[in-house]
Amino acid sequence: MLWLLLLIPIVLIGLTIYFDRKRKAQPHVNMAHENKEAYEEMYYEEGAAKKSADPKHTKPF
Repeated sequence: MLWLLLLIPIVLIGLTIYFDRKRKAQPHVNMAHENKEAYEEMYYEEGAAKKSADPKHTKPF
């Protein structure tokens, strides 16, 4: 019975490691690190602060 209590966390840790490695191997996951400037520029141009200053996106209470 003790082996079952040890087997469950070991299997869960193994699955987590497997899927984490599989996710990191995908090219579109690492794209955010490569295009950091592009994402920062898009954030500043289309971010929530920019839209909150636009009267089209605000509603009077």
